[in-house]
Amino acid sequence: MTISNELYFKLVEEDIAQGKQVRIVLKGTSMQPTLVTGDVLILSPLKANPVVGDVVLFHYEGRTLLHRVVAVEDGSYLMRGDNCISCERVSRQDIVALMTKVEKKHHLRHLAIRWLGSRGRNQLRPWYFFALAFLMWAPLNGVGIPLDNYLLGLRMDHLLHASVFVPCGIFWMDFFRGRRRSWWTWLAAVGTGLLTEGGQYILPYRGFDVNDLIANFLGVSLGWAAILLLRRFKLNR
Repeated sequence: MTISNELYFKLVEEDIAQGKQVRIVLKGTSMQPTLVTGDVLILSPLKANPVVGDVVLFHYEGRTLLHRVVAVEDGSYLMRGDNCISCERVSRQDIVALMTKVEKKHHLRHLAIRWLGSRGRNQLRPWYFFALAFLMWAPLNGVGIPLDNYLLGLRMDHLLHASVFVPCGIFWMDFFRGRRRSWWTWLAAVGTGLLTEGGQYILPYRGFDVNDLIANFLGVSLGWAAILLLRRFKLNR
């Protein structure tokens, strides 16, 4: 038996009004990567006014939402989901309950969403590009790594180039919007591969290799194709 969201949250509010804690299973993506679909949330009655950082259940324009308090201004509260750009302004009377505990049910999935979600990408982006520049431009010829060996008929250095560029598009995607976002993201990642390999041409201790350039291109294309397929699969579910 299924019930509408309106009836479901009405029952939740009745329990909260009686001073009870309520367990709900989260659905939706607005709080990723902090909270993901399948997480069990414990909601409790408010004992004090919410503060910045609290995650609360509230009413907004006929809907019931669970977002984070990002500001308190002149007696009103500004809410925003961790995976959202826009905010909601509500009054204290619109806030129903406070999230006091989270029970994670999908640990591996949560980790993937955490680090591939917008907040995770923002945290990892500088480290990724620093590591990429180090691998491509640092004098690594003397570290003793046998990159001229072969694996499955492919040179290890070509496999290394392809693998490090697989996530490149993921870290460019936040800089573009609109209908051509996918193309611009892919082009930016391809450009990164051209820049890093082209930079080796002017470094006396590194060498430019067309095969490495091709490996960069293949890695970028493979990674971005995987992201597009995952998005399409999610939309079609």
